[in-house]
Amino acid sequence: MAAFKCPHCHEETLSLKDKYRLGWWATINCQQCDGRVTAFPWTLMVISMLYLWNLMWWVGLVHFKHSYHYLGYLLVCWILLDLLNIYFMPLCRLKKKIPG
Repeated sequence: MAAFKCPHCHEETLSLKDKYRLGWWATINCQQCDGRVTAFPWTLMVISMLYLWNLMWWVGLVHFKHSYHYLGYLLVCWILLDLLNIYFMPLCRLKKKIPG
């Protein structure tokens, strides 16, 4: 079921669910090497801003134009952003936590 490579061990150990969670500012541990993995922060920031822009743009249009057909725009853009989040978001390695 795993389809994405861990940046530590370069094995396909990350599942689709794990990769999706990384797009929401989460960190996970690789099941094989126990390395900490996260999404690349600068790309993640841009995607997060696009999510926010999409939501605020839709709220503004509904408020001023009183039309709900823009909900279709919101859903299409949201799905496209999710696909970008899953398939094009680069991953990066984190150092192991220092016990303390």
